[in-house]
Amino acid sequence: MAEQTVRELINFGFSADRAREAVENIGDTSDVQLAINWLLDHGEEDKGGAVEFKHCPHICELPLGTIVRKAALQFGNPCAKRCKGSENWVCLMCGVTHCGRYVNKHALQHWQETREADSRALTVGEAAAGVCRRGHFLSMGLMDLSVWCYECESYVEHEALQPLVARMQRLKFGGAEEEEPEAEVGSVLDADAQSAHGFLGDPSWPLPRLASACNEEARPGYKTMKAHEYLDEPEVLKAKVKLLAELIGRSQNCVAYTGAGISTASGIRDYATKATSSSSSSAAKSPWLAEPSYAHHVLVALWKNGNLKHWVQQNHDGLPQKAGFPQKDINEIHGAWWDPSNPVVPMDGTLRSDLIQWMLDWEGRADLCLALGTSMVGMNADRMAVAPAQRAKRLPRSEALGTVIVALQQTQYDKISSLRIFARLDDVLKELAALLGLDVAHGPLLAQRHQQVKVPYGRDGRKSATAELVLDLSVGSKFRVVDQPDWDQAKYGDICEVVEAPEELAKQGHVQLLFRGDGLKKQVTRFLGGWWIEAAIKGEVDKIPVVPAS
Repeated sequence: MAEQTVRELINFGFSADRAREAVENIGDTSDVQLAINWLLDHGEEDKGGAVEFKHCPHICELPLGTIVRKAALQFGNPCAKRCKGSENWVCLMCGVTHCGRYVNKHALQHWQETREADSRALTVGEAAAGVCRRGHFLSMGLMDLSVWCYECESYVEHEALQPLVARMQRLKFGGAEEEEPEAEVGSVLDADAQSAHGFLGDPSWPLPRLASACNEEARPGYKTMKAHEYLDEPEVLKAKVKLLAELIGRSQNCVAYTGAGISTASGIRDYATKATSSSSSSAAKSPWLAEPSYAHHVLVALWKNGNLKHWVQQNHDGLPQKAGFPQKDINEIHGAWWDPSNPVVPMDGTLRSDLIQWMLDWEGRADLCLALGTSMVGMNADRMAVAPAQRAKRLPRSEALGTVIVALQQTQYDKISSLRIFARLDDVLKELAALLGLDVAHGPLLAQRHQQVKVPYGRDGRKSATAELVLDLSVGSKFRVVDQPDWDQAKYGDICEVVEAPEELAKQGHVQLLFRGDGLKKQVTRFLGGWWIEAAIKGEVDKIPVVPAS
């Protein structure tokens, strides 16, 4: 079939050498029209004139960090599907190489599959807001290093693509790699005013300045930014916190969405801080003995004042509850050290379905989200910040106030925030507390130490108007975990036993539980936070983590 195609190409007037080259570079060697298209695309009788390059509008819609980092680009990789041929394209969203339309069209299929996956992940709120997920729609041809946009159906140009093209030119043709200039402390943030201040900010405000330089990725493997840390100018910070106070005062359903950055001042290390001279770090200590930061206490004061209605916590540390935040109003979506029914979710585990539904309910209700100390690198829970931000773009200010991001590092959602603050959390919340006249407590809230308690719950762990359980918290008592995730039960079993807790934790009301490893792995120790016991006594939560085993 290949020779027949070559003969037909020769009959059309192409040289024998070029005809054979075309046949060698297409997937279906019997497809004469495909071979002709290849020849026309590769310099033979270009009847269409010069290729027109379009300025791609879709790139402007992408969050920061979506396009692949130039350092991740590689030249000369074969198709990821192991196809033969040199007509390959590299995806500019993930860096993977696939064959082009003249072979097996795997680059095209990659875009179609990622677009379909993005569409499936689209939330109802995002769809209502007009959000469009386009998949990995940018691809660079390794023959001539031109960029194709599947959405534009055209070769495209854009200033964001220039560093990627330059990188591939050096890899293909040689030449010294341009060293990325060292970020200079004191230099201003290289960003537009909206990304630096939020769309409610004053465009005339000075840009934040670099406080700690670090050229590493904040969260490698995620949609992340460099780990540089920035600080707003003092007068800008005051103006931003004043605007923050106004937004909180107008909000009816304000939600906090916090990441590891809120706990670094408590001595708990985070993932994203890389700078050795970080502005946020504090001396590391045992996570079990860590005490709440000033930021935790201010959020509790906001709750007591009626300003903060709900808290979605990515951390596992229990510091909000230690500061006095009620268990009934906090969703520890990624797991908790102090809740045996909500273990920290590993990469092969799944989030608890009831916590996901609770999060979705508040995603729809929140008119203002305070995203504090979180790098927001693409976790499912980031919807808590994204949904209010998107609603604020299309609804009146009386219905949606958007998302306020407070973090030292850049995030991919800075541009859609209503207010963006580059500062230490404790500094921001100290100024906020003063403006709002909040009564901010200090030190951990200690629970009472109990040996036995009566609680208004049934044997299934659900709150009941008629039933009552006795929880024996003395050493040797056994409990069954309520609604334990299947993956966790398979590892450790669902029965645990009270063991002697360290005195410093026991006097704070915490109970230590031993799982003896009835499942696949060895035994493990967990804690039941004292605040859970107090909440159970008062009947404040819908269900409790454990019930008597017998």
